Amino acid sequence: MSHDLHAAAAQLIVDEEQRLDEICVGADAYNSERKQKLGAHKQKLREIEHERLASNNPREIDKLTEEIERLSQYDPAKYLIPFEEIATPYLAGIAIRDDDPAIGRKHILFGKQGLMLGNRVLVTDWRRAEISKLYYEWDEGEEYEEDIGERERSGVIEQKLAYGIVSRELRSLQRGRTAYEKRDGQWCDPQRSNVSALRKEQSGDHRMVDIVALISREQFGLITRNSDGCLYLTGGAGCGKTTVALHRLSYLVFNQPERFRPNRCLVVMFNRSLCNYVKKSSQELLTPELPVETFHSWALRALRGLDLKLRFVPTRDAGLTALKKSVAFFEALREYAARPADSSPLADLGAFYRDGALLRRHCDDPERLESLARQGERLLEPGCEAISFDDAGPLIHLAQLRRAGAEIPGALGWYDHVLIDEAQDLSLVELHALMDATTRRRSLTVCADERQKILEFVDAAGFSAFQLELQGSGLAAGELAISYRSTRPIMTLAAKVAGRALGEVVNDGAKPRLHHYDSQDVALDALRRAVGALLAREHHSLTAIICRFRQEAFVVHEALKGLPGVRLQTADLSFEPGILITTAHQVKGLEFTGVILWNPSERAYPVSEIGQNLLYVAITRACERLAVYHYQPLSPLFSGEQPGWRKTNETLYALR
Repeated sequence: MSHDLHAAAAQLIVDEEQRLDEICVGADAYNSERKQKLGAHKQKLREIEHERLASNNPREIDKLTEEIERLSQYDPAKYLIPFEEIATPYLAGIAIRDDDPAIGRKHILFGKQGLMLGNRVLVTDWRRAEISKLYYEWDEGEEYEEDIGERERSGVIEQKLAYGIVSRELRSLQRGRTAYEKRDGQWCDPQRSNVSALRKEQSGDHRMVDIVALISREQFGLITRNSDGCLYLTGGAGCGKTTVALHRLSYLVFNQPERFRPNRCLVVMFNRSLCNYVKKSSQELLTPELPVETFHSWALRALRGLDLKLRFVPTRDAGLTALKKSVAFFEALREYAARPADSSPLADLGAFYRDGALLRRHCDDPERLESLARQGERLLEPGCEAISFDDAGPLIHLAQLRRAGAEIPGALGWYDHVLIDEAQDLSLVELHALMDATTRRRSLTVCADERQKILEFVDAAGFSAFQLELQGSGLAAGELAISYRSTRPIMTLAAKVAGRALGEVVNDGAKPRLHHYDSQDVALDALRRAVGALLAREHHSLTAIICRFRQEAFVVHEALKGLPGVRLQTADLSFEPGILITTAHQVKGLEFTGVILWNPSERAYPVSEIGQNLLYVAITRACERLAVYHYQPLSPLFSGEQPGWRKTNETLYALR
């Protein structure tokens, strides 16, 4: 134990390490007892089966068969679930002093899975809101009053703790705003407020951290909100929209398994990188049966449900894509669907594309409509097996409109709940396709921030129209206003770039740093030296070098070749510590300990809505550190020297 800690803190840590040892012993005992009971049950069945096979008496055989059937109904494997959270048995805890003398003082632990040993509750599943609300809705020192088990309970929250446990070892402990960290076998006060980033570095795994202990009162209220209808979550970068949405879905599946079946729920993410990120980060949260898709990977599934075996090919005409993703195009599609049709879905879409008279009433772009008509002719050709990516939404939604009221696996009236992330970058027709894929209860969670829309070809009016439609059917909205990811200096810069007010920020930290050089070669040399120093100093952090263009990423990667841990981002995202070279479009929804923006010039981030949004997204990927390396004039979006910037003429920087 470090001498830097005062006596009370040292005793708290000793007590909690002992508590962890006791819980680990209990978890092992539970799994051992479970194994013994399952073994004894199987042995009993084998003995009866052997006795039945050896018998020649029909009555005895019938009696033994009935006994086998009876025992099979009470198979302990059905109710003795293995405790799988062995490495991290719990994540949060409270010490209460209840006014009922029968309860008195009690320490309650919360984790991703409940654990009982005999009649004793060792760990409570955080999704049991009746109990866990004591942790999420009350602060240390507050007097609580809650209905628990149909009885009114009152008392005092004496302690509220967040645990960082790695491989059965207590690595960090947080009580209120005070945090302690174990480094090199010694406990100390790390002087860092970003608990999420701290835990990632401790484990060497930079996937989405378990936030069970970090969920705020505001977030818990949204997670446990009424399950009917649509919940719309909005807020700035790093406020927890996606995390809250995923925990909400986990909460629904856990508490109402007959209503929210995992294989009939769906999570739709912005791109493959984010999709893989969530899959790898949230396996325990969502269960393996729950599909996590991009819009187009889901679309392939939906098309198979519609008996369409098609493949996607890239769209060559960006203007045509913009047309298909416009509100006017959606309105034309709905008008067309009101007419009867007896052709196949693909031929039906082709006929719509060729209906110039109808389309001209909605879309004033003769040149694009001619291109669309030619594409419609190709869809009508016999044996057509490929469609453009931007055809997926219109094709699925047209088929849904034609078969309204039906239930089609994966395509129509099928999903108990759909979670749509980054909804502002989906078109109106795509949003309707996903909504119509749900059952009549229309249970959805929609996450969006219109200031983070980065796809220029998607009509922004579409998402606004979708919101208005949802409001008419009982939309519940929740705005997350507190930023948990980035530090105050980083969010100050991001707010300035985005032209939005700076909200509440939890974490403080170092100011962003600006590095200007006379040429690309000089900038790359300086970057290589700085990255080398960073890798030598920090072995467990993950830093992203964010380029605007893919070709820039290749150039930077070549300049850093040979440095350990440096890699280009692919769809199969790695969460190991090191340096990840990527582009602004690829990092949507991700976060890193540090971010280096590479040459954010006016060409990279022009003074436009999309340029502004893209720069905001890039800046807010950083949890603790932000630096800029550039050799061309900065984008005017930075507006000259900003509050929180620190300029220097030095060539080499220690990225603190």
